[in-house]
Amino acid sequence: MRIRRAGIVASATAAATLLSMSAASAEDYLWYGHWRDAGKGAESRRWGDEKYSEVIYRNCSGARSSGGSTPYKTDVQMHRAMSMWPDTNYATKSFTECFKGYMHQSKGAWHDLPKGTYYFSVAGVWGGVGRLDVELVMVDNTAAD
Repeated sequence: MRIRRAGIVASATAAATLLSMSAASAEDYLWYGHWRDAGKGAESRRWGDEKYSEVIYRNCSGARSSGGSTPYKTDVQMHRAMSMWPDTNYATKSFTECFKGYMHQSKGAWHDLPKGTYYFSVAGVWGGVGRLDVELVMVDNTAAD
């Protein structure tokens, strides 16, 4: 009986997450996923892009420290992967809004990017045990929104 309830809850959560993204806006995202227990240095998957990329975190959380602190801020840094050279690092964006509860999101945009392969990384997590979960991580490469 407990297994069936857990399956129903998991299915309902997944459906609610997908329904929270409108059909029109879902097409705008290059890809989406999630973070589980991500700490400083965690890297996203790579994608080909030019001109503009936006990273969106929705519903951030993390483990409480023994002192009672929970995560309240994370920094995200964009990188351009370079073959046979060190990767190019772009500005770091601080995300705080996504820690305010369900459906709250933080966004960071990088403009005027040259054509290349990109990824982002967790540059830091403040509060808690220095690790975070993000229910929905999205990459948007359309500047139209």
